[in-house]
Amino acid sequence: MSDQGTILLIEDDPAQRLFLVSYLRQAAFQVQEADTLAQGRLKVASIHPSLVLLDLNLPDGDGLELARDLIRRGVPVLIITSRPHDRIRALELGADDFLDKPIDYRELVARIHNLLRRCGDVATRAQPLGAFLLDGPGRRLLDPDGAEVTLTRGEFDLLAALAGARGRVLSRNDLAEAITPLGDPGGGRSVDMLVSRLRRKLADDPRSPSLLQTVPGVGYRLQG
Repeated sequence: MSDQGTILLIEDDPAQRLFLVSYLRQAAFQVQEADTLAQGRLKVASIHPSLVLLDLNLPDGDGLELARDLIRRGVPVLIITSRPHDRIRALELGADDFLDKPIDYRELVARIHNLLRRCGDVATRAQPLGAFLLDGPGRRLLDPDGAEVTLTRGEFDLLAALAGARGRVLSRNDLAEAITPLGDPGGGRSVDMLVSRLRRKLADDPRSPSLLQTVPGVGYRLQG
């Protein structure tokens, strides 16, 4: 199996889904599947995929709705659809790639490899954060001298979610889901508390933060 994380395929056509899952597993990818928007959202929350392959024409809604949420949260998305007129809409949203049906399967595998290399999942790599280094595999944050900065699980998960967003703004709801996937009525307050603690550990001046930035009325963004 690939060590690049799990791919989530959201496709409502049973025959197409079965063939794609089989083909991708033969290509050494770890694959999970869903056939509706609702099931796809549950799988995203439970498995935290490195990449989502998303059909747009789903029985319980327009896949672009889910694509918008995934892109906002920094999850790489490759859209696969028989609706080529939606290519521009999808790319304007920020989708990482687009492939029309009928699919050339060798091209799909090549695009997946390229996306995983380009986007990467923070859980499978190390990533610089200013003068710090976020060690995804080791779930550690290293300071400029290479010493480990002690983080709680919630602090690491929030920092990893922001790092994975690649500079995009994440809302408090997005970050609350990253630290408590099953939901928490006080998730927004928990996020603010974690951000405050992280700023102290990152030596980021809360009055004028240069690394972990507040976007008023929206959420937070990490400047690398």
